Amino acid sequence: MGVKLSGNWGLSAKLTAAYSLLILLVAGILTINLYLHLRRVQRQAMRDRLLDLVSLAAPQIDSDYHSLIVNDSDRQQPYYTILQQRLQAFQTATKGIKEIYTLRQQPNGNIVYVIDYSLPPNPSANVGDNLTKLTPLLKGGLNSIPGPIVEENLLQNQAGNTVLYGYAPIIDAMGRREGVLAIELDASAILEREIQARNLAIITFLVTLPLAIIIGWWLARKLTSPIAELVVIAEAIAQGKLDQTVKVYSKDEVGSLAKAFNYMSHQLKESFDTLEAKVTQRTAELAHANQEISELNQRLKAENIRMSAELEVTRQLQQMILPKSEELSQISELDIAGFMEPAEEVGGDYYDIIRQNDRIKISIGDVTGHGLESGVLMIMAQTALRTLLIHNETNIEKILNTINHTIYENLQRMNSNKYLSFSLLDYYNGSLILSGQHEEIIIVRGDSDNQPIVERIDTEYLGFPLGLESDISHFFASTKIQLQSGDMVVLYTDGITEAENLKKEPYGLQRLIDIVKENWQFTANEIRQLAIADLRNYIGTQKVYDDITLVVIKRNY
Repeated sequence: MGVKLSGNWGLSAKLTAAYSLLILLVAGILTINLYLHLRRVQRQAMRDRLLDLVSLAAPQIDSDYHSLIVNDSDRQQPYYTILQQRLQAFQTATKGIKEIYTLRQQPNGNIVYVIDYSLPPNPSANVGDNLTKLTPLLKGGLNSIPGPIVEENLLQNQAGNTVLYGYAPIIDAMGRREGVLAIELDASAILEREIQARNLAIITFLVTLPLAIIIGWWLARKLTSPIAELVVIAEAIAQGKLDQTVKVYSKDEVGSLAKAFNYMSHQLKESFDTLEAKVTQRTAELAHANQEISELNQRLKAENIRMSAELEVTRQLQQMILPKSEELSQISELDIAGFMEPAEEVGGDYYDIIRQNDRIKISIGDVTGHGLESGVLMIMAQTALRTLLIHNETNIEKILNTINHTIYENLQRMNSNKYLSFSLLDYYNGSLILSGQHEEIIIVRGDSDNQPIVERIDTEYLGFPLGLESDISHFFASTKIQLQSGDMVVLYTDGITEAENLKKEPYGLQRLIDIVKENWQFTANEIRQLAIADLRNYIGTQKVYDDITLVVIKRNY
């Protein structure tokens, strides 16, 4: 028996609104994302251009001439005119520069102008005038600008113009900071293009509005027509008319639903007499299933709590056993700074600094992978080494072989395929004995002119990974390094050299060498901070996949 359909515009109206809103939402999101992307690309392009400008302009400032300019009377001197003409020539040849000038920080902390060139009619600042409007980067002082750098956001300059600020240090031939070059790049064109892009986005969205309503209405009617018939049939079946059937118009999901309705009415008619028994049976089955699900959830909850507790305990243990800054400060012979950051809650990197009588043992290691198992293996290595040193074991090769045998036995019990690279350094009275296989060791010394010289010590033939074989004593060798006052040793794990930026390009060993070489006269802590900051700047927002460890050691003067 067939059923006559009545119109149902309630669902149609709702679907029309839903489809229209969905289309508008998608169009809005795409339009906003396009606008934000264009805005971000334009600003980044401007920042990159300004970074190139300050990088090119800073070397044109002769640091010797610049250091001679100390008060306003020096504006009459030839060296002032030469430097100002260089600034003027650079600004004239470069489109968009509002102002270009140099700064110097006084002993009292004030930042003052040295040389200033501005396009007319803007007045030039006098030598020694205080810079009253400090940008975010300048609030930290000129020493906070280690290299060419650009402000994150657009700002207003003294004349009220919207500009982007960029800075670069002025460095003399000895690597000493003489001042900072500042460039104000005009950002008015960027703002105008952003307004145009925003207006275009609004117009596009408004044009999409009527089109979305039309498409939404059409889709709603297309869908609700067969559904309306199914609703009528469902209402008839609910009233006990189990002999109802619905025509199947299509082979899609709605057609399948129509077939299901027809089958359902037939099944309901057959099973009506036994309905109560079936309901009881299904209720019992559902109760049993719910009980099993509840028990499973309880077990999963308990397991998650247990695993979280294990990870937290291991993480705390790992952080607790790392050398403390107060321990390192008590080693008067060496200036030492360390850094370790795990990629997950628990890492597999390891380093330790231990005084043994009048000798200093320095160790560094890297367990394959990271996580709980790697963290436990790292703690094993630290415990085994300190135990041997407490018992006054001094032979480096014997120490390494004993640690390897201990870890190998434990890994066999754990049925684990982990292992670790491990280097041990023994310092005494200016001599450093190195043994064990790990990453290359970086040595930085000063030559007769106090210029840095870099040496790289390959550890591949000084040992063998720990935990792979029971006895590796025949692999061990050692090398001796003589350290003079001011010489620096840098240890690291591959979490630094293999860290990638957003382009999947690795940081690399050479970049690490360059940053420590450039700053080798600073303290160990300052070098560590500069190296880690450079690494983070290189990585950006890219996910870190491996533990990061860095140890900087300098022999004190």
